[in-house]
Amino acid sequence: MGGGQALAIGLGHLDLFSRIAAFSSAVGDVKPLVQEPQRLNERLALLWVACGTEDSLFPSNNQFVEFLTSIGVRHTFRATEGTHIWRVWRRYLNEVAPLLFP
Repeated sequence: MGGGQALAIGLGHLDLFSRIAAFSSAVGDVKPLVQEPQRLNERLALLWVACGTEDSLFPSNNQFVEFLTSIGVRHTFRATEGTHIWRVWRRYLNEVAPLLFP
């Protein structure tokens, strides 16, 4: 549940977090947390979402980033080959870690 928790906790506590990375997230009801796009864009230096296209969670991740795009929230989305396994997340961590700690 790490990706979903990263989104819920990070988006719910913008006073504490300026960078959020979510891998293969079980996207819950986070829409109420992103109702102020301008505030998110001001507070977040990074909102990075990734999911494998064969992952059962891909449709919900894709819908989430489509929603972010529709309301103007800046984000990065990586759709890659793969399922819900650590080898996929290891690639994501390799890409996003330098962005988390510039």
